[in-house]
Amino acid sequence: MFTRQCFAAGLAALCLAAPIAGRASAGTIYASGQLLIENTPGVHDDVRENRLYRIDTATGHATPLPVWSTTSTPAGLAGVRGGTLYGFRGAQLGLVDPQTADSFSPIGAPSGVSATAFDILADGRAYVVTFGGNRQLYVVDLVSGAATAVGPAGQIAAAFDVAFGLAAGTSAPFIISLGSVGDQLYGINLESGRQNLVRIDPATGTAEIIGAADAVDANDSGRYSGYSALTGVDENADGQFDALFGTVNFWNHDGDSNTSDLRLGGIARYDLANGTWSLVGTNPGVIFFGMGASPVPEPGTLALAAMAVGCFALRLRKRLRNAA
Repeated sequence: MFTRQCFAAGLAALCLAAPIAGRASAGTIYASGQLLIENTPGVHDDVRENRLYRIDTATGHATPLPVWSTTSTPAGLAGVRGGTLYGFRGAQLGLVDPQTADSFSPIGAPSGVSATAFDILADGRAYVVTFGGNRQLYVVDLVSGAATAVGPAGQIAAAFDVAFGLAAGTSAPFIISLGSVGDQLYGINLESGRQNLVRIDPATGTAEIIGAADAVDANDSGRYSGYSALTGVDENADGQFDALFGTVNFWNHDGDSNTSDLRLGGIARYDLANGTWSLVGTNPGVIFFGMGASPVPEPGTLALAAMAVGCFALRLRKRLRNAA
């Protein structure tokens, strides 16, 4: 039973805790990536550090977590409420330790579907979009790692054919990344001339193309590239993803196709109305593979937890007073 004293104590606890929780969760993304330390003659050859990063969505700044590895980090990342981080590498689901770049604990047997596009909705449902073959949405069981197709095959490709007036069977989309806002999934297609954001219904697997053809590649005449990752972010701390962020890995600074692109490590925010993006910040020398964020616990849950803590503290104090 919550008393007036319990409520007061809980409210005080909530007021103390909520600002810290909000800053840590609402504006933070985890990303897998690689830092290139270029060759210094007579000192060392190129060094590639595969790391996990913590990214501030307000600035786009990526802070590398302390442990790094020469092995690959998961290309797909996604978080769930409470902070647990999952990865999808090849056809295998696993748990990822945010503090260790090469820590990947497999869950169940390999799923049999290969994907880099992986995301978990705020309600805990996990999905991948396969590449090659049927290019289809699958739901992934977070307990067993098994993957089950959603709807008939070919729906994503058919959506591109219809959107751009192509003959049926023309489009062969490569959905490299997956993120979510609300109860909808979003992916990026890397197919030449059709680099577009696509909205996918998690219940049916049907798809809707966002924006004009090549909208994702429209910025600065296509000098940016490497859209390898997406994630939803819970900016207003209501327990739902409400903004979509992604990566921009390379920048062709002089527009010369014969010149290698520079590693940009860009963090972008997407416009869900027209499929374009704006650059939030850059991290030169870095490329990112996957991104994942956790929704903030619902305010009601936080309040109840704080009240429970307050009641416990009051009861403990009363018992100690009576025992004295």
